[in-house]
Amino acid sequence: MNGVKSMEGEKLEELERALRNELSEEKLKFIDKYRLQLNSRRRWVCKKNQTPERVYFSHKFAMDNGILEFLFRKYQFCFAKLKYFRKNLDKFSFCKYHPQKGFYDTELWDAEFFCHKQSGTMIDFRYLQQIRQVEVFQEFIKWMEELPEAEEK
Repeated sequence: MNGVKSMEGEKLEELERALRNELSEEKLKFIDKYRLQLNSRRRWVCKKNQTPERVYFSHKFAMDNGILEFLFRKYQFCFAKLKYFRKNLDKFSFCKYHPQKGFYDTELWDAEFFCHKQSGTMIDFRYLQQIRQVEVFQEFIKWMEELPEAEEK
């Protein structure tokens, strides 16, 4: 029985290597950051701490979509948010936070915050995750876009 499981594991590892070759470097960085693994159903999943695997997306989804969609799938954002950020992504820079360094710029695949360029307002992805109603999100966007321009430092 262990031999059969070992062969299945080897075949899955071989399949994962082959499918990784189909993805862009940016997508692979995202997959590696979150330690995603391919399961037998060709879904990229996270397995950790003896908890059930969490499906992030299928390999088909990975092939058909970009990093913005990867992030929005990870954080389970609604389509209204995806639609807004697709249209307005150029209004934002991508950031992370480190307790010693503070906020710093990063690439989209590694982002944990959007920085609204006009106002300098940081938007935590976890905050966006909490907004469940489209009307609340639209009010947030209206508020943010009415903020005064940030002063140059």
